[in-house]
Amino acid sequence: MIAQKQNLSNEINCPLAEKIIAEEFLSDELKNLLLEWLNELRVQRRYSVHTLVAYESDIKNFLQFLNVHFGEKILLQTLQQLKISDFRAWLSARISDGMSPRSNVRSLSSARSFFNFLAKKNLLNLKVIHAVKRPKLPDLLPKPLEENVIRKFINLDTFFADDPAWVTDRDRALFTLLYCTGMRINEALSLKTSDVAREIKITGKGKKDRVIILLPLALERLEKYIFSCPHDIANGHLFVGVMGKKLHASYVDNRLQKLRMMYNLPDHASAHAFRHSFATHLLQRGADLRSVQELLGHESLSSTQIYTDVDDYNILKIYQKSHPLEIK
Repeated sequence: MIAQKQNLSNEINCPLAEKIIAEEFLSDELKNLLLEWLNELRVQRRYSVHTLVAYESDIKNFLQFLNVHFGEKILLQTLQQLKISDFRAWLSARISDGMSPRSNVRSLSSARSFFNFLAKKNLLNLKVIHAVKRPKLPDLLPKPLEENVIRKFINLDTFFADDPAWVTDRDRALFTLLYCTGMRINEALSLKTSDVAREIKITGKGKKDRVIILLPLALERLEKYIFSCPHDIANGHLFVGVMGKKLHASYVDNRLQKLRMMYNLPDHASAHAFRHSFATHLLQRGADLRSVQELLGHESLSSTQIYTDVDDYNILKIYQKSHPLEIK
Protein backbone atom coordinates (compact mmCIF):
# COMPACT_ATOMS: atom_id res chain seq x y z
CA MET A 1 0.00 0.00 0.00
CA ILE A 2 2.83 2.43 0.85
CA ALA A 3 4.56 1.64 -2.43
CA GLN A 4 1.30 2.20 -4.32
CA LYS A 5 0.84 5.65 -2.72
CA GLN A 6 4.41 6.61 -3.53
CA ASN A 7 3.86 5.64 -7.17
CA LEU A 8 0.78 7.84 -7.38
CA SER A 9 2.69 10.76 -5.86
CA ASN A 10 5.65 10.33 -8.18
CA GLU A 11 3.61 9.92 -11.36
CA ILE A 12 1.97 13.34 -11.09
CA ASN A 13 4.03 16.40 -10.27
CA CYS A 14 1.49 18.32 -8.18
CA PRO A 15 2.16 20.28 -4.96
CA LEU A 16 -1.11 18.96 -3.47
CA ALA A 17 -0.33 15.30 -4.21
CA GLU A 18 0.32 14.14 -0.65
CA LYS A 19 -2.92 15.69 0.66
CA ILE A 20 -5.01 13.97 -2.00
CA ILE A 21 -3.32 10.59 -1.63
CA ALA A 22 -4.00 10.65 2.12
CA GLU A 23 -7.76 10.78 1.60
CA GLU A 24 -9.12 7.33 2.46
CA PHE A 25 -12.66 7.99 1.20
CA LEU A 26 -11.46 8.13 -2.44
CA SER A 27 -10.55 5.23 -4.70
CA ASP A 28 -6.99 5.14 -6.01
CA GLU A 29 -8.32 5.61 -9.55
CA LEU A 30 -10.11 8.80 -8.56
CA LYS A 31 -7.08 10.08 -6.64
CA ASN A 32 -4.97 9.59 -9.74
CA LEU A 33 -7.49 11.47 -11.91
CA LEU A 34 -7.62 14.33 -9.41
CA LEU A 35 -3.85 14.64 -9.50
CA GLU A 36 -3.81 14.62 -13.30
CA TRP A 37 -6.48 17.33 -13.38
CA LEU A 38 -4.67 19.60 -10.91
CA ASN A 39 -1.41 19.06 -12.71
CA GLU A 40 -3.04 20.02 -16.00
CA LEU A 41 -4.31 23.24 -14.40
CA ARG A 42 -0.83 23.96 -13.06
CA VAL A 43 1.24 23.10 -16.15
CA GLN A 44 -1.00 23.74 -19.17
CA ARG A 45 -3.20 26.51 -17.82
CA ARG A 46 -0.49 27.90 -15.55
CA TYR A 47 -2.79 28.42 -12.57
CA SER A 48 -1.13 29.79 -9.45
CA VAL A 49 -0.66 27.67 -6.33
CA HIS A 50 -3.29 29.84 -4.60
CA THR A 51 -5.85 29.00 -7.32
CA LEU A 52 -4.92 25.32 -7.25
CA VAL A 53 -5.46 25.19 -3.49
CA ALA A 54 -8.91 26.79 -3.95
CA TYR A 55 -9.87 24.27 -6.65
CA GLU A 56 -8.58 21.37 -4.56
CA SER A 57 -10.51 22.60 -1.53
CA ASP A 58 -13.74 22.93 -3.53
CA ILE A 59 -13.56 19.49 -5.13
CA LYS A 60 -12.54 17.89 -1.83
CA ASN A 61 -15.61 19.45 -0.18
CA PHE A 62 -17.78 18.04 -2.98
CA LEU A 63 -16.33 14.54 -2.72
CA GLN A 64 -16.53 14.54 1.08
CA PHE A 65 -20.19 15.45 0.81
CA LEU A 66 -20.77 12.55 -1.59
CA ASN A 67 -18.98 10.23 0.81
CA VAL A 68 -21.42 11.14 3.59
CA HIS A 69 -24.37 11.40 1.19
CA PHE A 70 -23.93 7.85 -0.14
CA GLY A 71 -22.20 6.38 2.91
CA GLU A 72 -19.45 4.70 0.89
CA LYS A 73 -16.03 5.25 -0.69
CA ILE A 74 -16.23 7.47 -3.77
CA LEU A 75 -15.35 5.76 -7.05
CA LEU A 76 -15.30 7.03 -10.62
CA GLN A 77 -18.54 5.10 -11.11
CA THR A 78 -20.11 7.21 -8.33
CA LEU A 79 -19.51 10.36 -10.37
CA GLN A 80 -20.81 8.70 -13.53
CA GLN A 81 -24.14 7.92 -11.83
CA LEU A 82 -24.79 11.31 -10.18
CA LYS A 83 -28.16 13.02 -10.60
CA ILE A 84 -29.09 16.70 -10.57
CA SER A 85 -30.61 16.17 -7.13
CA ASP A 86 -27.18 15.13 -5.78
CA PHE A 87 -25.61 18.44 -6.87
CA ARG A 88 -28.55 20.39 -5.48
CA ALA A 89 -28.24 18.56 -2.18
CA TRP A 90 -24.52 19.48 -2.05
CA LEU A 91 -25.15 23.17 -2.72
CA SER A 92 -28.00 23.24 -0.19
CA ALA A 93 -25.76 21.62 2.44
CA ARG A 94 -23.13 24.31 1.82
CA ILE A 95 -25.74 27.05 2.33
CA SER A 96 -26.80 25.37 5.58
CA ASP A 97 -23.13 25.44 6.64
CA GLY A 98 -23.07 29.21 6.12
CA MET A 99 -21.44 29.33 2.69
CA SER A 100 -22.36 32.34 0.55
CA PRO A 101 -23.90 32.13 -2.95
CA ARG A 102 -20.63 33.49 -4.33
CA SER A 103 -18.72 30.67 -2.66
CA ASN A 104 -21.18 28.16 -4.15
CA VAL A 105 -20.68 29.62 -7.62
CA ARG A 106 -16.94 29.15 -7.33
CA SER A 107 -17.28 25.61 -5.96
CA LEU A 108 -19.66 24.60 -8.74
CA SER A 109 -17.21 26.05 -11.25
CA SER A 110 -14.42 23.92 -9.72
CA ALA A 111 -16.58 20.80 -9.95
CA ARG A 112 -17.41 21.58 -13.58
CA SER A 113 -13.74 22.00 -14.35
CA PHE A 114 -12.99 18.52 -12.98
CA PHE A 115 -15.96 17.02 -14.82
CA ASN A 116 -14.82 18.68 -18.06
CA PHE A 117 -11.45 17.04 -17.56
CA LEU A 118 -13.09 13.63 -17.08
CA ALA A 119 -15.28 14.19 -20.15
CA LYS A 120 -12.20 14.92 -22.28
CA LYS A 121 -10.92 11.51 -21.24
CA ASN A 122 -14.29 9.99 -22.24
CA LEU A 123 -14.94 8.88 -18.67
CA LEU A 124 -18.36 10.57 -18.26
CA ASN A 125 -20.74 12.96 -20.00
CA LEU A 126 -21.55 16.47 -18.88
CA LYS A 127 -25.32 16.40 -19.31
CA VAL A 128 -26.10 16.28 -15.60
CA ILE A 129 -23.68 18.87 -14.25
CA HIS A 130 -24.48 21.30 -17.05
CA ALA A 131 -28.14 21.04 -16.06
CA VAL A 132 -27.31 22.35 -12.57
CA LYS A 133 -28.25 26.04 -12.44
CA ARG A 134 -25.64 28.50 -11.31
CA PRO A 135 -26.63 30.08 -7.97
CA LYS A 136 -27.90 33.62 -8.37
CA LEU A 137 -25.64 36.35 -7.09
CA PRO A 138 -26.67 39.75 -5.78
CA ASP A 139 -25.58 42.67 -7.94
CA LEU A 140 -22.45 43.84 -6.16
CA LEU A 141 -21.02 46.91 -7.83
CA PRO A 142 -17.45 47.98 -7.06
CA LYS A 143 -17.31 50.79 -4.55
CA PRO A 144 -14.84 53.48 -5.58
CA LEU A 145 -13.65 56.26 -3.33
CA GLU A 146 -14.46 59.84 -4.26
CA GLU A 147 -11.71 61.77 -6.02
CA ASN A 148 -11.38 64.39 -3.30
CA VAL A 149 -11.16 61.67 -0.62
CA ILE A 150 -8.27 59.95 -2.40
CA ARG A 151 -6.45 63.18 -3.18
CA LYS A 152 -6.61 64.25 0.45
CA PHE A 153 -5.59 60.82 1.71
CA ILE A 154 -2.53 60.20 -0.49
CA ASN A 155 -1.30 63.75 0.23
CA LEU A 156 -1.39 63.45 4.02
CA ASP A 157 1.79 64.64 5.73
CA THR A 158 1.80 61.48 7.82
CA PHE A 159 -0.43 58.45 8.30
CA PHE A 160 0.61 57.22 11.74
CA ALA A 161 2.31 59.79 13.96
CA ASP A 162 4.74 57.24 15.45
CA ASP A 163 5.96 55.93 12.09
CA PRO A 164 9.52 56.70 10.95
CA ALA A 165 9.61 59.10 8.01
CA TRP A 166 10.62 56.35 5.59
CA VAL A 167 7.52 54.28 6.48
CA THR A 168 5.33 57.28 5.69
CA ASP A 169 7.21 57.63 2.38
CA ARG A 170 6.60 53.92 1.71
CA ASP A 171 2.87 54.04 2.41
CA ARG A 172 2.38 57.24 0.44
CA ALA A 173 4.27 55.76 -2.50
CA LEU A 174 2.24 52.52 -2.33
CA PHE A 175 -1.18 54.20 -2.11
CA THR A 176 -0.25 56.61 -4.89
CA LEU A 177 0.95 53.72 -7.05
CA LEU A 178 -2.29 51.77 -6.55
CA TYR A 179 -4.45 54.74 -7.52
CA CYS A 180 -2.26 55.91 -10.41
CA THR A 181 -2.01 52.48 -12.05
CA GLY A 182 -4.97 50.37 -10.95
CA MET A 183 -2.61 47.59 -9.88
CA ARG A 184 -3.89 44.78 -7.71
CA ILE A 185 -2.32 44.94 -4.26
CA ASN A 186 -0.44 41.65 -4.76
CA GLU A 187 0.91 42.89 -8.09
CA ALA A 188 2.27 46.01 -6.40
CA LEU A 189 3.78 44.08 -3.49
CA SER A 190 5.47 41.65 -5.90
CA LEU A 191 7.43 44.45 -7.59
CA LYS A 192 11.19 44.47 -7.28
CA THR A 193 13.07 47.72 -6.82
CA SER A 194 14.79 47.11 -10.15
CA ASP A 195 11.34 47.18 -11.82
CA VAL A 196 10.78 50.86 -11.02
CA ALA A 197 10.83 52.82 -14.27
CA ARG A 198 8.59 54.99 -16.42
CA GLU A 199 7.06 51.80 -17.80
CA ILE A 200 6.69 48.59 -15.78
CA LYS A 201 5.81 45.20 -17.24
CA ILE A 202 3.83 43.10 -14.79
CA THR A 203 2.21 39.68 -14.89
CA GLY A 204 -1.32 39.60 -13.50
CA LYS A 205 -4.03 36.98 -13.11
CA GLY A 206 -3.90 34.11 -15.56
CA LYS A 207 -0.26 34.98 -16.28
CA LYS A 208 -1.50 37.88 -18.42
CA ASP A 209 1.24 40.45 -19.09
CA ARG A 210 0.55 44.17 -19.35
CA VAL A 211 2.55 47.38 -19.31
CA ILE A 212 1.95 49.92 -16.54
CA ILE A 213 2.93 53.53 -17.19
CA LEU A 214 3.86 55.49 -14.07
CA LEU A 215 2.65 59.05 -13.76
CA PRO A 216 5.40 61.49 -12.72
CA LEU A 217 3.88 61.82 -9.22
CA ALA A 218 3.96 58.05 -8.65
CA LEU A 219 7.53 57.76 -9.93
CA GLU A 220 8.64 60.70 -7.79
CA ARG A 221 7.15 59.20 -4.63
CA LEU A 222 8.60 55.76 -5.33
CA GLU A 223 12.06 57.25 -5.81
CA LYS A 224 11.73 59.25 -2.59
CA TYR A 225 10.77 56.10 -0.68
CA ILE A 226 13.65 54.08 -2.20
CA PHE A 227 16.10 56.81 -1.21
CA SER A 228 14.78 57.04 2.37
CA CYS A 229 14.39 53.30 3.03
CA PRO A 230 17.09 52.17 5.54
CA HIS A 231 17.11 48.59 4.23
CA ASP A 232 19.06 47.31 1.24
CA ILE A 233 16.27 46.78 -1.27
CA ALA A 234 18.27 47.39 -4.44
CA ASN A 235 18.18 43.73 -5.44
CA GLY A 236 15.01 42.66 -3.67
CA HIS A 237 11.33 43.47 -3.21
CA LEU A 238 10.37 47.12 -3.44
CA PHE A 239 7.95 47.36 -0.52
CA VAL A 240 9.30 46.07 2.79
CA GLY A 241 8.38 46.26 6.46
CA VAL A 242 10.38 47.58 9.40
CA MET A 243 12.39 44.32 9.50
CA GLY A 244 13.24 44.58 5.81
CA LYS A 245 10.93 41.73 4.77
CA LYS A 246 8.46 41.86 1.89
CA LEU A 247 5.09 43.38 2.76
CA HIS A 248 1.94 41.24 2.51
CA ALA A 249 -1.55 42.34 1.45
CA SER A 250 -3.02 41.47 4.84
CA TYR A 251 -0.58 43.89 6.52
CA VAL A 252 -1.59 46.70 4.15
CA ASP A 253 -5.31 46.11 4.65
CA ASN A 254 -4.81 45.98 8.41
CA ARG A 255 -3.15 49.40 8.33
CA LEU A 256 -5.92 50.75 6.10
CA GLN A 257 -8.53 49.45 8.53
CA LYS A 258 -6.94 51.52 11.29
CA LEU A 259 -6.59 54.53 9.00
CA ARG A 260 -10.29 54.35 8.13
CA MET A 261 -11.18 54.99 11.74
CA MET A 262 -8.49 57.64 12.25
CA TYR A 263 -9.40 59.71 9.19
CA ASN A 264 -13.11 58.88 8.93
CA LEU A 265 -12.71 57.13 5.58
CA PRO A 266 -15.60 55.14 4.04
CA ASP A 267 -16.05 51.57 5.24
CA HIS A 268 -15.12 50.23 1.80
CA ALA A 269 -11.73 51.96 1.80
CA SER A 270 -9.33 49.10 1.12
CA ALA A 271 -6.32 48.37 -1.05
CA HIS A 272 -8.65 47.04 -3.76
CA ALA A 273 -10.81 50.18 -3.57
CA PHE A 274 -7.91 52.13 -5.11
CA ARG A 275 -8.16 49.86 -8.17
CA HIS A 276 -11.94 50.38 -8.35
CA SER A 277 -11.43 54.13 -8.04
CA PHE A 278 -8.76 54.15 -10.77
CA ALA A 279 -11.11 52.47 -13.27
CA THR A 280 -14.23 54.43 -12.31
CA HIS A 281 -12.54 57.84 -12.38
CA LEU A 282 -10.93 57.18 -15.77
CA LEU A 283 -14.28 56.24 -17.30
CA GLN A 284 -15.98 59.23 -15.70
CA ARG A 285 -13.40 61.48 -17.35
CA GLY A 286 -13.91 60.00 -20.82
CA ALA A 287 -11.48 57.06 -21.08
CA ASP A 288 -12.67 54.35 -23.47
CA LEU A 289 -13.60 50.94 -22.12
CA ARG A 290 -10.99 49.00 -24.13
CA SER A 291 -8.15 51.12 -22.82
CA VAL A 292 -9.29 50.69 -19.22
CA GLN A 293 -9.57 46.93 -19.85
CA GLU A 294 -5.92 46.84 -20.94
CA LEU A 295 -4.78 48.97 -18.01
CA LEU A 296 -6.58 46.72 -15.52
CA GLY A 297 -5.36 43.52 -17.18
CA HIS A 298 -8.85 42.10 -17.60
CA GLU A 299 -9.10 39.07 -19.88
CA SER A 300 -12.70 39.85 -20.79
CA LEU A 301 -14.33 43.19 -21.56
CA SER A 302 -17.34 42.14 -19.48
CA SER A 303 -15.16 42.32 -16.37
CA THR A 304 -14.46 45.98 -17.12
CA GLN A 305 -18.05 46.85 -18.02
CA ILE A 306 -19.12 46.67 -14.37
CA TYR A 307 -17.44 50.06 -13.96
CA THR A 308 -19.83 51.60 -16.49
CA ASP A 309 -22.64 50.42 -14.20
CA VAL A 310 -20.95 52.27 -11.33
CA ASP A 311 -20.79 55.40 -13.45
CA ASP A 312 -24.48 55.09 -14.39
CA TYR A 313 -25.33 54.67 -10.71
CA ASN A 314 -23.40 57.84 -9.81
CA ILE A 315 -25.16 59.77 -12.57
CA LEU A 316 -28.52 58.57 -11.22
CA LYS A 317 -27.62 59.78 -7.72
CA ILE A 318 -26.66 63.22 -9.09
CA TYR A 319 -29.91 63.37 -11.07
CA GLN A 320 -31.99 62.48 -8.02
CA LYS A 321 -30.20 65.07 -5.88
CA SER A 322 -30.36 67.83 -8.52
CA HIS A 323 -33.78 67.58 -10.17
CA PRO A 324 -36.18 70.28 -8.89
CA LEU A 325 -38.87 67.72 -8.13
CA GLU A 326 -36.46 65.80 -5.90
CA ILE A 327 -35.28 68.82 -3.93
CA LYS A 328 -37.16 69.11 -0.66
